[in-house]
Amino acid sequence: MDEEKLKAKMTRMSVITVIVSIVLTVAGIVVWQYVEARAYSSEQEQMRVETNEYGERLLKQLDKNLQVLTTLSKVYEIGMLEDDMPVLQDTLSAANEVNDFLTVAYIRTDGTGVINIVGRTLWDDISLDECPEYVASAIQTALEGENAISKLFDSEIYNEKLFAYAVPVYNGEEVVGALAASDNLEIFEDVANGRAVMGGSGYIHLINADGEFLVRSENSPVSRDVKNIYDGGIFSENTRQLVSFALQNGRDAEGEYSYGGSHYHFFMQPLNINNWYLFCVDVVWGTNSFAGGMLTAFGIIIVLLVALVNVLLFGSRHLFKKHTNELIRVAYTDPVTGSANSAKFERNMQQVIREHKPMSTVALNVHNFNGINDLFGRQRADTVLIYIAKVIEHSLERGEFFCRDTADLFFILMLETDTERITKRLQSIIDLVRKMSNVYDNYGYDISLYIGVAVNGDREKALLAMQSIHNMHTREIAFYNSDMHEAVRRKNSIEGQMESALKNCEFKLFLQPKLDMKTLKPSGAEALVRWINPDGSYRSPAEFIPLFEANGFCFKLDMYMFELVCAQIKKWIDEGAKPLPISVNQSKLLFMDRNYPDKLMKIINKYEVPTSLITLEFLESVASDNLEYLNHQIEVLHKKGFKISLDDFGTGYSSLNMLYLLKIDEMKLDKGFLRKISADGEDRRRIILEQITNFARELGISTVAEGIETKEDEKLVLSIGCDCGQGFLYDNPMPADDFSSKYIKG
Repeated sequence: MDEEKLKAKMTRMSVITVIVSIVLTVAGIVVWQYVEARAYSSEQEQMRVETNEYGERLLKQLDKNLQVLTTLSKVYEIGMLEDDMPVLQDTLSAANEVNDFLTVAYIRTDGTGVINIVGRTLWDDISLDECPEYVASAIQTALEGENAISKLFDSEIYNEKLFAYAVPVYNGEEVVGALAASDNLEIFEDVANGRAVMGGSGYIHLINADGEFLVRSENSPVSRDVKNIYDGGIFSENTRQLVSFALQNGRDAEGEYSYGGSHYHFFMQPLNINNWYLFCVDVVWGTNSFAGGMLTAFGIIIVLLVALVNVLLFGSRHLFKKHTNELIRVAYTDPVTGSANSAKFERNMQQVIREHKPMSTVALNVHNFNGINDLFGRQRADTVLIYIAKVIEHSLERGEFFCRDTADLFFILMLETDTERITKRLQSIIDLVRKMSNVYDNYGYDISLYIGVAVNGDREKALLAMQSIHNMHTREIAFYNSDMHEAVRRKNSIEGQMESALKNCEFKLFLQPKLDMKTLKPSGAEALVRWINPDGSYRSPAEFIPLFEANGFCFKLDMYMFELVCAQIKKWIDEGAKPLPISVNQSKLLFMDRNYPDKLMKIINKYEVPTSLITLEFLESVASDNLEYLNHQIEVLHKKGFKISLDDFGTGYSSLNMLYLLKIDEMKLDKGFLRKISADGEDRRRIILEQITNFARELGISTVAEGIETKEDEKLVLSIGCDCGQGFLYDNPMPADDFSSKYIKG
């Protein structure tokens, strides 16, 4: 063999080997850095998620304790028990023991009050000036009408750091005092000392805006002599500036630092209370230490053993792929149910959309899932979620998938567009989940679902469909349609304008006469609300009344209308006219308010009108919740001179029973009930209604027929013996001034 050719061939082979080695080395380094970045990013995201979850848990517990105090404060609204000191002391002591507070105090607006300490039966007088600075500040906030949580303070009684809750106590709408309770740091320490943070490799501190440790994790390697995160030279100058800026501006921040020979990364998040922050720290690769070690070993091997890079590369790539897949699996898995999370669902859904497959998106939720959490605890609630996930998984067909998004919200992608088949499949899921209720039979707790479906639609549309039947136990499945978007738009428009409309007096008083059916002369009127926009256009009551009942605004509106009625009666009296009695609708929220009668009397006294001229109307549904309490309210209102009317009688299933049990003065027959008789000519229905009218008469309850529109309606009402009637046959609802001109005699 030619020596020169051999040398040239060997040189060529060496060059090729070197080039291949360099290429493989560079490629290996690039792959290593890519995987490292992916893994690090996954850990950082996990840290953000866990910190947020711990923060939500803390805020939920703090809010729960505030709610306990708020509920307790309602005791004072019922008769102002502070005047009965033994009852006040017994009530607060019982609450102190049940809720594990260390102390409970009641402070009046003049700064004086009483305090009860755990283990003591005696009550001590106390003044606001004697309270620790942070406690006094929280109580002062409560006396100004706002709930408050104090900063941490050193307790001389318990010789440890505590914090306090404070809520206002009202008499009517006036703040008369504050209820305060102190608590130890157990709820913070449970989070800080938990060993499950970042799989056991991380830990969480509670710090303030100055970087001071408020509650330290016992798992932290940093010396307890270090009182501030800025101390000890832990942070670089850039990291220190980053953290300082975040703390001073209430923002999240993340970064890295080295301490004691280890490298850490951290994430901090504001709690939005007292400038407190959660400061979560984890060793880099703490949750994936094996993958981190392999990556580091792989890099060293590549640098030192270039000659073996080909063998090592192929062997290591298998391990890298395995651990990368594990990181990806963690990033796309719901930690509670083990199913896919929303990120995985969205990724798969986009693939289905790109392939133009016919599909439907399903949103599924549990009615009152918070009740399961509150009654049975998080572990039992998680069991329900896991069971639902299994039921959904077994219902899937080839190519379909689902995820748990948040809390009790699930999404399913079905490769179906036939609504009947979708309904059948979803009903099977509902039935199987309902069987889970057997586990809670002793508690009478029913686990039921409500579901929204968007055929060839996205998650947002499925959610809209689902939300359209929220709290509607009579309907379990809803399909998205374009009207839902319009309904949301109208709802947002109404809710965005309702407060300003009330302030600008856009809600007007209209009156419709009620006629004595024997004389066909006006015997009273019903107050009706009309929303008239500044441009003179009307909003239909059917559009805004149901929404106000759902969002609670009816509480304000009904009291406003009551005041307009009082003002109108006062105007008639001042003009020397003989006023007609007026009935005014009142919502369920008002009747359930213990201070409701006093609030009415405050308005009555303002206008100096007789209560006998006002009838308070409530719907049959109000009585279905707490008949005993409603009768108590009616009795109080009767003593003050009001008359009470049951509106829309005949819309429910227990009307006759309630007519017997309720202490009402009047009942109004639902116009739909009358309309069916008039249209169908049903003798049986007529006989029943006639007997109900007779029954009411025997009980001393007057009857009013609504919706009289034709002479046939009038004839029917006369035949069954109703006392009064109202409807378009006699007159339409009209502005109060027009009513006065037509019906009120001077």
